[in-house]
Parts: sequence; C-alpha cells; structure tokens
Amino acid sequence: MNAALPADSTPRPGRIKTRKHKHAARNDLRLSMDYAQWSEQAQALDELSGRARWRVRERSNLYDHAMIRAKLDQLVELRANGDSRGLVFAIEEGVHGNLGGMGKPVLYSKAYFGTKNLITAFVDTVCDTLEYLDSLPESELPLAVKLDLFRRAAHCYGRSALMMSSGGMLMFFHFGVAKALFDEGVLPNVISGSSAGAIVAAVIGTRSDAELQGFLTPDNIFFGEPWSPNLLERTTGLRRFFGSTSFDATFDRLIPDLTFREAFLRSGRNISISVSPCERHQTPRLLNAITAPHVLIRSAVRASCAVPGLFEPVQLMARDAHGETVPYLKARWIDGVFAADLPAKQLARLYGTNHYLVSYINPVLMPMFRDHKLKTNYTRPLLDLAKSSARGLLKSTDVMLGKYLPTSSAGTVNKIIHDLLSQQYTGDINITPERRLVSPLKLVSPMTRLEIGEMLLEGQRQTWPRIEMIRMSSQISRTLTGILARHSPVADGGGSPA
Repeated sequence: MNAALPADSTPRPGRIKTRKHKHAARNDLRLSMDYAQWSEQAQALDELSGRARWRVRERSNLYDHAMIRAKLDQLVELRANGDSRGLVFAIEEGVHGNLGGMGKPVLYSKAYFGTKNLITAFVDTVCDTLEYLDSLPESELPLAVKLDLFRRAAHCYGRSALMMSSGGMLMFFHFGVAKALFDEGVLPNVISGSSAGAIVAAVIGTRSDAELQGFLTPDNIFFGEPWSPNLLERTTGLRRFFGSTSFDATFDRLIPDLTFREAFLRSGRNISISVSPCERHQTPRLLNAITAPHVLIRSAVRASCAVPGLFEPVQLMARDAHGETVPYLKARWIDGVFAADLPAKQLARLYGTNHYLVSYINPVLMPMFRDHKLKTNYTRPLLDLAKSSARGLLKSTDVMLGKYLPTSSAGTVNKIIHDLLSQQYTGDINITPERRLVSPLKLVSPMTRLEIGEMLLEGQRQTWPRIEMIRMSSQISRTLTGILARHSPVADGGGSPA
C-alpha cells in the first residue's frame, strides 16, 4: 500500500502556470532593449510576484512611514487652505533626501520597479509645492523670501554626482550608463571621471543636450580606427594593441578643442577629470572649471589615460589670456586612478554634492567590489582593519623613504599604493557590469562595432533597475535647480546649486 503523499506535495496547475509566467517575465526583463520595455516588464513582474502589493502598503520597518504620511498630509492641507507661509515653514522643516529613512537603497530592492507609493507621492508633492510657491505673486510671497527659501533648501538638500572609474576599453559600459541616465532625464550635472571615465566625462561635458541627443552610438564613439578581427585574431582570440597615435586621433575626433570653462558654458555640465603626479612631492589634481578653468580638456584626458609603462606622462596644456596654447604648470601627469578614481570628497567641497552614482569598471578591483548598502558582508570589518593597517604602514614607509632615499623611485611607488588604498570605491548607487572577470587583452585593444553595441546595452541594462531610485533621490534637487536657474541663470562653472 502506497504511503499517503503530503497535502502540498502535488504541484497545483495554477502554481506551475504562475511560476512559468514569472520565469518568462524575468527573461523578458533581462532581454529588454529600452527603458520603456524594461519598466513595463518590471511592473508586470511585480504584479505576478505580489511585490506590487508591497509598494501600495505603507507600513514597513524599513522607514518611518508615519512621519512621511504626516508630512504629506500636512503639505496637502496647507496647500488646500492657501497657507503659503505655512508651506514655507513646512518646506524649511523637512526637505532632505533621507527624511524618515526614505532614501535607503534597500527600499528599492524589494520591488522590481520603484519603491513605496507613499515615498513617490511625498516627493511629487514636495516638488509640486516648490513650483507652487515659485508661482505665487509678489504680493503674496515676496521674491526675496522665495529665493532665500530655495537657496537654503538647495544647499540643505545637496545634489547628485556621477563618478566613473578607470577601466580601459570597458569604458563603453560607462557610455551605456550615461546614455540611460540622459535618455531618462536624470543625468547629473556634476560628473567626474578618471582614465576611461575621463574620456566619457569629456564627451558628455563638451556637448549640449541637443548635440548629445542620439550621439551615443557605436558609429560615433568607436575608439581608434574602424576594425574587424583578421583570421589569426578570430582563430586564436588574440588582440592587437592600440598605439598612441590611435588615442590621439580618437581624442581629436571625440573631444572638441575646449577648456573646462568653455565646455561648461556650452553644455551646462560641471565635469572633473582626475590626474596623478609623476613627481613624488606633487599632489593629485582634480581638473574642472573651478580649479583649472583654462586647461584644455583634451590634454587633461590624455594625462588621465597615461597608464605608467604603456604611455608617457603628459604635460597639461592651457589657453592663455591671448588665446594661445601654452603649458600648464611645470609638471607631468599620469593616470588619474592613482589619485582619485572616485573623488567624492573633492566634489562635495567644490559643488555641494552629497549623493553619488558610481559607474565602476576598474578590472583590477571589480572582482572584489561589493555594494555594502544592498548586500551584507560579514568580513567587511576585518577587511577595513587590514586596509587601515596597510595604509598606516605605507605612510610610515613614505616618511622613511623621504628622509633616507629622497630621490628613489620606491617613494613614488609607495605613494601610489598608499593613494590606491586610501580611496573609497562605492557610492550611494553603484552600477557595475554583470561579468566581473575580464581578459586583460581587451582593456587596451580595439573593439568591433558589435562589441561596442553590446557593452553600451550592458551599461543601459545595469542602469535601468536603478533609474527610479535615481529619479526619486534627485527629483527635489532637480526641481530646486530648475527654479533657481529661472531666476538666476548660471554664468560660470561655480559650485552654486543652480
């Protein structure tokens, strides 16, 4: 006699059908070709999986839902009563990106699309309130009061920055990230890059929105000469290397002959490029329209891409008061990865940024890269301790070398290693390729148009799941920036929130 089966051991047809639908929906999501298709599939998957109900349900121990609801109801009531002074007070009291914990990345990991509807409604209401206050006549709310409110709110709220790491020819992933952000209207106006990231920052930062529209395609952003693998390369998988002439020709084609200040006036974007010094007693530089307004962007990119051992150090060039091209500082510079691959602190000081999107493709550190805000890493305290100890040892060694071997190249090497270990490699929102291991040959070798297109699409696909998080976390800042720009258009590359 057969033993009785457990009541739930026989799969139910409805359950099997749902599982198949979920699997098909996930596959469709993974293979989406644009953000509209991706968002439609993500919302359909939320409905199938029940995660849409999570978005609707306000209660959660992940954030202070009661506070957000109370603030939202307060704004709605004050607006209904026409209480402009009360609205000013309410905005002053509670406009910042993590009110009640609503900015936590984990709140965007529970559903495939977006976050709690309460958070979305609150952010939308704050932005509507700001626009409403700006529209009030002078008799009801004086302009001086408005501007004071908007400037203080912008300063308090801060702004977002996009930081792009080094990574050789994997830079086309950066282009994909930038394209996804630009197409959805959430590309930050503050952008930094080192090495490969510097190329992408320069391409984006030297073009207006109209010029950038439709530009980020394989036919426009290819690197070097048009190339397809020959029989030997197809058979063995070997790759030819780029020569310095290929780099120079590409820089001249992709990057207009502009200074940092000229580029800002053309694009409205504040771009920064990291370069590292060759000399031991020089300090790293973050070049932009504030720190180096007259430096030519092409020379800054060449310096930031000058990998030691592959390319010669670069002399920066600038445009003088008479429009002539002249050397900038009596020093030579190399790859920016050794100084400030992701210069968050410098950007915060110069531009008031406090929220960072990171596109990370550094092939050396990428296998160890972990987004600690989304994933628990129990070995992190031990790794931090080891890193801190190594930094202390290297700093002590630098003092000894400076005293007893001041001209030794060991001091420069020691300083480079110390600078690498001293850097922070994650931001608030981190975007990395799905594949972590990359053949070193591909980093300094040409890619076909097909390969470039695949990398572009990979960058977009890894960005799409974060678009709504980026939109929510920057919407208030972008609203304030737009309002202030209407009243006082930006005239230079300064750190004004406008």
